[in-house]
Amino acid sequence: MNSSRIPLYRVQGTHYQCAQQIGSLTREAIRHRIADDFAYLSPLFAFVQSDYGLKLHRDFIEAIRKYYPWYWDEIRGLADGSEIPIEQLLVLNFLNETRTAYRLLEEKKKDQEPENETGEKGCTTVLINRTDTKTLSLLHNEDHSSSLFMTGYLVEADIQSSPYENNQRQSPDEKFIAYCYAGAIPGNAFGVNVHGFACSLNGLYPNFIAHGRLPRQIVNRALLSAKNEDDLDNILYSSPVAYGFSVNGGFFTQPNHLFNYELGPNLKLENENYLSKCWIVAKENIQDIQADFEVMKNYFVHYNHYERLADVIVQQKALESTYSRWQRGQELGEISTIQDAICLLGDNQNEAFPIFRVPNATDSNSVTLCTVHINFLTSELSIYQCNPKENNQPSLIYNLGDLFQ
Repeated sequence: MNSSRIPLYRVQGTHYQCAQQIGSLTREAIRHRIADDFAYLSPLFAFVQSDYGLKLHRDFIEAIRKYYPWYWDEIRGLADGSEIPIEQLLVLNFLNETRTAYRLLEEKKKDQEPENETGEKGCTTVLINRTDTKTLSLLHNEDHSSSLFMTGYLVEADIQSSPYENNQRQSPDEKFIAYCYAGAIPGNAFGVNVHGFACSLNGLYPNFIAHGRLPRQIVNRALLSAKNEDDLDNILYSSPVAYGFSVNGGFFTQPNHLFNYELGPNLKLENENYLSKCWIVAKENIQDIQADFEVMKNYFVHYNHYERLADVIVQQKALESTYSRWQRGQELGEISTIQDAICLLGDNQNEAFPIFRVPNATDSNSVTLCTVHINFLTSELSIYQCNPKENNQPSLIYNLGDLFQ
């Protein structure tokens, strides 16, 4: 079943070719996103034309071309296909880093407190691994600017490997389905790849950026190439991040556990990340686990603040939305079933900072774009366009078995 508001595009070719096709298909959507969000984006477009902003982006580009030149080709392809100035697309792809750098600069200029994040554009994710209710699922609210409500889309990509650096390196063969923001390469929302890796992302908000490292979008994009958990660990440890994020997910090939990672840049060591990992394991199986990281039993909910790295990463100060959602999650209590997760993700009791978001007086520019349910037992990806608590019929059901073949 296809969704009217969230189209599904299928592309095939090299990294550049696939991105160029996506750019052409989504040209009008990108223009609409920029126009609808222009009051918010315009200062950032101006900022990246300044000497400081230009250097910030040039250093990011240099890091991308060093670590993942094929994803730089995807940005180039997106620009060429869409005919949108690449400088504007770089803002969309480096959005958290650009926004934070701009705010910190304004704070320094005016010698005053910046307008801190409230966490309002972050997401909520529920991971359930229970034998008592026979549930192994990831459920996730994808939240962001209202300009993306009509411009987000799904892409099914089949990407062919290409040689780089005089045949010294090869880009990965990739095949995946992912939810994407107009104007940005895939990776920062949710997706599933051919190797059985499924993930969703939560934004995290350090009060600093690491210059000359990889923007979050690029590392998130690299996740869609992960072949197994060791490969995933290697990507996250070896890719120096400029900003923070959290990864939630699991492998269909490893059905005994799900996992969550929190990441952020470690400024004390060159090109090093702070990284904290935890597994979500069914209560009955915890005694069999020997790990040097945290293990949670039965379920885990993640929002947009650091839980395990808060002592080492200085976060932006307000983050009202994420802590309000966390508090409401505590009130709703233990999650045992998919319906419990849907009740949490669809909750709107807190009018100022609801878990399921519609534009309101507190933040008219933040909405829940969709809710996704990735079921590791049925190999289905289901997307809800409306509040799943009020309308439990998904608008799209994707058989992941077709992807895994």
